[in-house]
Amino acid sequence: MASNFDFLLAQKNYKAIAKTAMEAEQSLKTSYPKSTVLAARALKLAVRWMFTHDADLALPYHEAIARLIHEPTLKKLRPEGMDAIVHYILHLGNIVAYRSVDVPREAAVLSLRALHCSLTWLAACYAEDFSPRPFDETLLSAEGREKVKDPLKLRALYKEPFEGGALLPRRKKNRETAERLAKLRQKNNNGEVVSVPPDLVAECRGRYLLVDGAQAGWTLDEDCFMNCAIEGAGKKAPPVDFLFTDAEKKPLAVMAVKTAQSLEEGVAQVKEWAALIEKKYAERPYLFLLHEGKYWFLDERRDALRRISGCFSRIDLERRMGFRRLYDPESHPDLSSGIVNRPYQREAVWHICEDVHKGVRRLLVSTPPGTGKTRMAAGAIEALFQQKAIGKVLYLADREELVHQAYDQFAMILPDMKSVDLLGDVREEEQADIVFATATAMMDAVNENRTEDGVRLYDPAHFDLVVIDESHPSVYDDHLVLLRYFDAILLGFSSVAPSAPGEADVYRFYDLAPGKPTFAYSIEEARRDGWLVDFTLRDEAPDALMDSHLRYAELTDEQRTIAEMEYSDTGAITSKDFDLPAVNNWLFSEEKIQAMLENLLEHGFKAKDGKLGKTIIFAKNSLQAKAIAFIFQRLHPEYGADFIRALDARTPDLAAAVHAFSAQEEQPTIAVSVDVLDTGFDMPPVVNLVFFRKVHSLSKFSQMLGRGMRFCENLGGEGKDKEKFLVIDYCRNFTFFDMEQ
Repeated sequence: MASNFDFLLAQKNYKAIAKTAMEAEQSLKTSYPKSTVLAARALKLAVRWMFTHDADLALPYHEAIARLIHEPTLKKLRPEGMDAIVHYILHLGNIVAYRSVDVPREAAVLSLRALHCSLTWLAACYAEDFSPRPFDETLLSAEGREKVKDPLKLRALYKEPFEGGALLPRRKKNRETAERLAKLRQKNNNGEVVSVPPDLVAECRGRYLLVDGAQAGWTLDEDCFMNCAIEGAGKKAPPVDFLFTDAEKKPLAVMAVKTAQSLEEGVAQVKEWAALIEKKYAERPYLFLLHEGKYWFLDERRDALRRISGCFSRIDLERRMGFRRLYDPESHPDLSSGIVNRPYQREAVWHICEDVHKGVRRLLVSTPPGTGKTRMAAGAIEALFQQKAIGKVLYLADREELVHQAYDQFAMILPDMKSVDLLGDVREEEQADIVFATATAMMDAVNENRTEDGVRLYDPAHFDLVVIDESHPSVYDDHLVLLRYFDAILLGFSSVAPSAPGEADVYRFYDLAPGKPTFAYSIEEARRDGWLVDFTLRDEAPDALMDSHLRYAELTDEQRTIAEMEYSDTGAITSKDFDLPAVNNWLFSEEKIQAMLENLLEHGFKAKDGKLGKTIIFAKNSLQAKAIAFIFQRLHPEYGADFIRALDARTPDLAAAVHAFSAQEEQPTIAVSVDVLDTGFDMPPVVNLVFFRKVHSLSKFSQMLGRGMRFCENLGGEGKDKEKFLVIDYCRNFTFFDMEQ
């Protein structure tokens, strides 16, 4: 039997894709829902095939389909309009599998047409002299069933694992083929003989609203209505394109779709509908537009349109409507001294609340390490909760350890709020007031987590506030998709001085003038007020070998972003800055490690018992850290086996070891840290920092210095308080950052 997809049979590599696509086409005879699920599966197979057989595509660490289709190296290859048809295929298959929605024949046929276009482009990329063939609808059966007959079987089909397992091993196995096919695609100009027909894009965009609405939990003709007349508005009143209602059928929102020939016309139309609804129900609905495939929300408080990423769920619209009724910006929340107990912390919270009251959507707080950003974040959250300005919060941190730490701190500071660590126990995830996560974990949850009803758990309005633990240029490269997805107020914290090189990019992201954050508290002010202590620097770097060829201030914006992302010492910036093999030979030399340790014992600041005070040695990697600990124990067994400890992400009792190190009277005294104690941990007793590695991230370096800045009482001899700490730099890090003592 002839098929629209038999052109794939010419290539044996496409066997699984062809089989599934043809099965999707044949299933139109019996079940439209099954056809859409199989179409989504065929597309997934095609995407996975590309990442296995094209050496130019960067394989993300997480192989979920949502990660793969958003991978930048693939996105830039796809022709204009293909994103719209790809999303339609995948999301239609998703809601059919998870929500068992009815599928009319035209929706299933559109999915097959979109699949045909996608797979035709695939073939055009990797075939010699390929001639595309148009989709022939006469080959399709007119029979079929709209309703889902067996939901469990359909979901099992959608979730059925793919043959071959993980992509990375397969890609390594096909390395030569992948390199050849990448060159062939380049020769074919990325399949330029295939373009996405505008009418296909328009149809997919037109139907996508129903698909996206179903993912958000809306059910057509139950709480979502098309071409709906406004009760009591009269016959001449134009029907609402889309009306969304609450559980009592009271209007929550209106959306202009077909009436929005332009954004201006759409705005005028939704305002007209809103006025009629407000007259009838004494409450104004939320206003949305869908224009050229893009969603918009009309923020009437600011009289401004803003882009949103998709439909809001009913539960989140109801929550926001409730807060809109209750929000009292004139109220003065009771700021607990147990949360924000310093004057500048309270001032920061007031600035945040005032800006939220003014309608500001992006806020940035700039304070040096050790000044309590976690407490300021908790204080702001508590105050905004009291004012009924927010109800759900996402707290983002760079690394898993910082997520766990922030979660633990909030559990003590705000014990009455329901918090969930997305990297740990998430049994009450749906009810959580505050969710703690990394950006990657949260993005996976957005794509994968569902309620019991099969509804997407994290719709774009799920969070009212997103807190970014540490704001630096690389965050926005890593977090941008996620931050664009959620329609939330952004509250970022930066430990880097506003005037530092590269910070202009951060301020631009927050829509702020360079160097003008929402609130700032400088390191000079913190030292003046006695919250932080200064340091003494010893530059022990060998001449010439450790001299930087680059300076942070001289890097381009792109290089600076790369530098901020390079937590290791083997990246692109590192290779340009110094002779990597020579530096490694020096840093790993037993002779140099021994000299470093003896220097530390001689010059390091002492504790009140006259012995070496708490010390962090920042090491390059686990191998070096273990070597440092081993050499010290061999040279000085008199200090005991627990005096020094190498700490990395694989340390089995890491949390307990960090807790012991942070306690003044407990061991270890020396912690050799590999990206463990660099950021976030509060350790007032630390009096010595040893940089036995190069650092290229300014935000990371600022945080590393911050480990010694905390004030500590009764630390020195005769009950003296901590007044200074010592920094020993073996790698000219201060020179690279043009930083003076």
